[in-house]
Amino acid sequence: MRVQLPTHRVWFGLWFGFWFGPGFAIAMLANPAPLAAQAGSSSMKSRLDLSFDCENPVHVTNYAVRGDFSAVLHPDRSASADLSISGFMLSSSVHFEAKLGGGKRPAPGGTAQLRVLSRNSLRAIWGLPNNDLIADVTANGRSCTVTLTLKLKPGQREYSMWGGSKYYYCSAARVIRTSCEAQ
Repeated sequence: MRVQLPTHRVWFGLWFGFWFGPGFAIAMLANPAPLAAQAGSSSMKSRLDLSFDCENPVHVTNYAVRGDFSAVLHPDRSASADLSISGFMLSSSVHFEAKLGGGKRPAPGGTAQLRVLSRNSLRAIWGLPNNDLIADVTANGRSCTVTLTLKLKPGQREYSMWGGSKYYYCSAARVIRTSCEAQ
């Protein structure tokens, strides 16, 4: 039996795959799965909804981007986390590790740093050329809170966002909604 797809879907699939396939495939493979936890560890999962107005390389207004952030904070104050950002034209994944004395590490499009702030909270910083994306997560039993900040670096006027293969430059970046759950 032969199945025929509508022509517009085939052309869209070929166009999408050519321009965005490699970054999308990486994001799908690196999608944050539940991280293994030691006894006494706190595990947190957050969803982040953002919106951008970008001018370069394409002009778009209110471009919706979704972020998934998962982290594990261990009793010895070490931690690890994964951030996956995706939208129609971009996808990126960043891995964070923290231990005493740890600093910035290379990450897609910039640097990644994870700081343990207390026994139940941490800060993840994805450093991009023009700005930092900062996620502060605090666990309290089975609930948690997440605060997401997009902070321009001194002298910068537009936000940069790594899309998996190139940077997107945006005049506005907004946090629409965040949610968090802990285990």
